[in-house]
Amino acid sequence: MKRLSEKIVDDIKIKILKGEYQTGERLLAELDLAKYHDVSRSVIRESLRNLESLGLVKIKKGPKGGIFASKSYHKPISDSLKGLVDADKVTKDNVFDIRLLLETHAASQAAVNADIADIKYLKSLLVIPGERRKDAKWLQANRSKLHLGLARASKNPVLEVLMESLIELLREYFKDFHDVDFEQESLISHKMIIKSIEKKNPEKAGSLMKDYIIGMRDFINRNMP
Repeated sequence: MKRLSEKIVDDIKIKILKGEYQTGERLLAELDLAKYHDVSRSVIRESLRNLESLGLVKIKKGPKGGIFASKSYHKPISDSLKGLVDADKVTKDNVFDIRLLLETHAASQAAVNADIADIKYLKSLLVIPGERRKDAKWLQANRSKLHLGLARASKNPVLEVLMESLIELLREYFKDFHDVDFEQESLISHKMIIKSIEKKNPEKAGSLMKDYIIGMRDFINRNMP
């Protein structure tokens, strides 16, 4: 038999997954949730901790704080991967092997399934403000958005969750890697990939992404032994 806290987790989880709570929407306060579910505040706190660990709510402190719906489904996977990185169980080869599998597939599927809004968003990430052209950290963050955008454009929610987890892994593993020249070269590669996606050419998009990832692997092996 499920505990009260588990039943409340299930109830809120279903509402978030069905869209009854939109991402960023404020949920009832802790006391109001306790009254609504007719349970103690300690039961609600336990439920919220579980929901937060699942990436389904964000709890913010302070004057503008509260409990907010989230759809960070990748969080449990990301936390597990971070544990592997912290324990030195992940190698660069491990990271790039997974990138070759996931991101080549994401690019080719984006070429099949991307709609006009997807293409518009991806193209917008190719427009770099003048003051950011030499900002390696900003360019790196922008590149991450583009790769996640490709996964979303594939219209495969499983792939999107895995990509979000992979990006978190990359951010953790390569946190000290910032290179302007590499980021500018990446921008050229990404323009070609997005052009292939816009032209609905999955083979070309996948092939270009594969070449890009192999090139990145070689660059990092030379510069980050």
